Amino acid sequence: MIAQEREAAILALLASRGAASIHLLLAECPGVSAVTLRRDLARLEMVGRLRRVHGGATRVDPPGTEDEPEASIGRGQHSFDGLILPPVSGRWAHTLRQQATRRAIPFLAESAPQVGGIYLGPRNHAGARRLGQYAGRRHAENATSARVLLVALEALSNTRERVNGFAMGFAETFPGHITTHRVDGRGMLREVIRQTSDVFRTYPTIDVVFGVNDHTILGALDVAKRLGMTVAGYSIGGEGGPLFEELARGGALKATLALFPEVVGRLAIDSICKRFAGEDIGDAVITPDEIVTPETLCDFYVRDADQWRIRSDILARMCEGRTYSGPSVVGRTIGFMLHYPSHEWYRNLAVAMRQRSAEVRATFVARNAEDEIAEELRIIKRKIGFAAAALVRPRDTLLLDGGECTRFFAEALKASGQEATVITNALSILDILSGTPGLRVFMTGGEYQVATRSLVGPSLGALLGTVRADKAIVSPDGLSHGFGLSYEDERAALVGRRLCDAAREVIILADHGLVGLDSNVQAIRLGQPHSVVTDAGTLSSHRLDLSSAGLALLIADDDEDIAALASAETRKAV
Repeated sequence: MIAQEREAAILALLASRGAASIHLLLAECPGVSAVTLRRDLARLEMVGRLRRVHGGATRVDPPGTEDEPEASIGRGQHSFDGLILPPVSGRWAHTLRQQATRRAIPFLAESAPQVGGIYLGPRNHAGARRLGQYAGRRHAENATSARVLLVALEALSNTRERVNGFAMGFAETFPGHITTHRVDGRGMLREVIRQTSDVFRTYPTIDVVFGVNDHTILGALDVAKRLGMTVAGYSIGGEGGPLFEELARGGALKATLALFPEVVGRLAIDSICKRFAGEDIGDAVITPDEIVTPETLCDFYVRDADQWRIRSDILARMCEGRTYSGPSVVGRTIGFMLHYPSHEWYRNLAVAMRQRSAEVRATFVARNAEDEIAEELRIIKRKIGFAAAALVRPRDTLLLDGGECTRFFAEALKASGQEATVITNALSILDILSGTPGLRVFMTGGEYQVATRSLVGPSLGALLGTVRADKAIVSPDGLSHGFGLSYEDERAALVGRRLCDAAREVIILADHGLVGLDSNVQAIRLGQPHSVVTDAGTLSSHRLDLSSAGLALLIADDDEDIAALASAETRKAV
């Protein structure tokens, strides 16, 4: 049975019986192992479809009673009242923050500070420093020198703090000579294994290894074991069962700085509820951490069948005095963006948040951050396309490429009732505009490119060399002051260049994730008469760069901006 069939069978059985044991589920799913079924249960619990119990699972009834209506939370329906955002590196991080600030709702920046967010997490540097001090003292008991490997995740500020804190603490308490090697595992187990294998083979005398999270240290220790090396491992996280299993064995893993996702998840919900009630919780919610060793593991966690669960007295102590007890939050919806859905940390965090939300009777929704980003960008691109359509004058001749923003522009043009002539190389544009009264649509020549449903290549210029269009509407893959318009491949860049060269005016459609980005191949440099239609998420420094290059700048989600430019275009037409 494939995963979808197994999940359907599990949920159908729970729907009819209310609860089911592992043995009953095994009978329902012949040929499937108990390990696979437990993974299915963990995955379904994470998304709120069931609740795991000792030896099986129980049904989770959908939210909604007479006094608690079900919130309308579907993909594309942005009705969150509060958001909890993970650390996201790269150009998409700004999109996630914009999502919260645009709606003027409170959000917590989980694990690492983010602009506009209330930080939720431990004091990474201080906690890692304590762990390093512990490791230095322990290593000094049996050695006069140390050869340390630090397996980092350089893309995130919180994980950089962990590495730097551990290195500082180790140096403070270990009196002998220290040789340090540092690699970037990039948050991927495969990369951790590759990097540590190379380092261990090059420097076989390494005897101390530090990892920024659970899978980093587990991967590094597995490599050391396969190579027959004796190392002492230390990590930060304590995300879930695999790490605790390794720690309980009393082998190479000597200690972890546990961050308790069960506690963090509850404090996150309580903190958001306090903000709903207007309470000032400051600019940071500091969560607990403790150094846990094989000897102290059972002081914090108990093994329940095949799972490690935090002790109830520890959970109560760590949350004491920090729980929400204000007005009802029934009907409020809290969203959590799962950046790494497969990681134990985020799975356990989501479970804790869901449980606490149920207790305070708030609606909890966990989503994959990548899906949410994609949905947010579609909304932004649609605004950009529709704003650009306001710049079209009656009977304009327009050149259109097949970018996503341009497709939204075509939809707006179709709805406007304008008379215009459109020349395009994209079948998607032809599909949208074909048969629209008042619009004449022409296709360029060229070689058909299946991936983009467009015509490309040198023969594209056969038609474009004979026309002089009023406007070229283009959606590049990158836009910057220094490099101009750029595309991922040479043929797409040639299309962009030919369209721009054949028009009196160029209108560039680019969401904030593309502004300031240089793609592979340059199409044209920026200059007059060019306009850029973007969104409010574009950094102010990038806006200034574009304006200084002489470009007119239109912010698609600024109603006054759109109205002013549309009015100016109308005056031109009179």
